[in-house]
Amino acid sequence: MQRPSVLLAMEGDLERHLDALTRAGFEPRGAAAMGEAHDLAVIDCDLDPDTVTSVYASLRERGGTPILLLVGIDSELPEGVGGTGDEVALKPVPPDALVYRLQALLIRGGRSLPTESGAWASDEALSASPMAGEGHVVSVFAPKGGVGKTTVAVNVAVALRQQTRSEVLLFDADVGVGNVTSVLDVPYRMGLADLADSPPAEWTDAAFDQVVSTHAESGVRVLTWGTDPGESERISVDLLLAALRWARNHHSHVIIDNHPGYDDRTMAMLAVANEIFLVVTPEVGAIRNSSQFLDLARELGLAKMVRVIVNRANHGIKLADMESTLGMPVAATVVSNGPKAVIASNEGHPIITKYPREKIADDLHAVARLISQPEGVLAPAGAASTRRWWARIGIRTSQA
Repeated sequence: MQRPSVLLAMEGDLERHLDALTRAGFEPRGAAAMGEAHDLAVIDCDLDPDTVTSVYASLRERGGTPILLLVGIDSELPEGVGGTGDEVALKPVPPDALVYRLQALLIRGGRSLPTESGAWASDEALSASPMAGEGHVVSVFAPKGGVGKTTVAVNVAVALRQQTRSEVLLFDADVGVGNVTSVLDVPYRMGLADLADSPPAEWTDAAFDQVVSTHAESGVRVLTWGTDPGESERISVDLLLAALRWARNHHSHVIIDNHPGYDDRTMAMLAVANEIFLVVTPEVGAIRNSSQFLDLARELGLAKMVRVIVNRANHGIKLADMESTLGMPVAATVVSNGPKAVIASNEGHPIITKYPREKIADDLHAVARLISQPEGVLAPAGAASTRRWWARIGIRTSQA
C-alpha cells in the first residue's frame, strides 16, 4: 500500500526533513499537492497569515486530517486557525523530532505505521479485531541506570491495576538489558524477539496475544522484548511501535519500562507516550544526566509531557535544589527502603504487595495516582499565569 502522505506547508531548507520523512516511510508533499487528500499535515504558523489560513481551511474542509502546527515563542495564530485535536510543536523542530511527532499522530489516530523500508502495512493486517480505544501510555525513563526505574515501572503498573481494576499492560522495552520478568514473578512465554522475523502483515492482535503473560497475583499483563541480549538488534522501531499500537487499543493503561539511552527505539517510545515519568535520584550524576535529558526533551517538544519522580528522596540533595537545577517541579517522591526492595525483587513480588504498610508502598501508590487521579494533582505555583495561548484554545502541545 502507499506510504502515508504528509502535506508540508513550510519554508526554508527542508532537504534534511524531506530525507528523514522519506527514510521513515512517509511521502512528503509540497504546496503543489494542496488540493489533494493527505494523511497528515504540517503547517508553519510563521508563514504569511493568508497562506496559513488558506492551508488550514482547505484541510478542515476535507476533514479528518491530523494537523501539526509549528510555532515560535512569539507566534500568533491567524483567526480561525487552531482548535481541539490539533497538535503544536515549538520551533525549531529537528528532522528526527518531526518524524517522531508524525508517528505519534498516526498512532493516536489508530493508524498503522510505515516501516523503515517504506512498506505500508494495512490497518486490517495490524489490527484484525475492532479497536478497543486509546489507552493511556506512560513511558518510565531514566538516562542513568541504577536509579530504580524498573522498580517504579513495575510497582506503578500493579498499583494502577489495584486502584482502577482496569486492563493494565507492563511493556518491557528496555531492549537488550531490561527484563521485568526477572523482578516480577510472571511466567515467561515468548517475547517480541519471537516476532522479529515475521513481516509486519503478521503482527496481528493474535500474534501479540501469544507473547503476553499475566502476573497472577495482580492481573497485570506483561509484554517483554525477550531475554537474550544477542537478539536485541532484531527488535526494530517498527515492531515496538506496532506492539504499542496494539497495547493502546486493548488496555486502559500501558506502562513502558524504557532503555536508559537515546537510541531510536527509546526515543520513539518517549515520543508517542501521553506522559513521561523521569526517574531521578538525589545524586549529582543522576541530576546532571536528567538535566541533559530535559534539555533534549525541550528541543524535541516533549518537555510538557515530563513528570519528575524522585526515588530514594529521603537521602542526598534537597528537593528544592533539584527542582532549581532541573528547571521543573518534582511531581512525586519515593523514599528509600533498600533491603526490603531487594527482598521483594528477589522473590518476584512488587513492593506494594510484599510490604503494603511501608512508607515506600504508600509513595509508589501516590505515583500511580498521578495517572489514575490526575484531577487530584495540584498544578505548580504560577502555572496558570504561564500558560501559552495554545493552551487556552485547547490545542494539544508537548512543550511549555
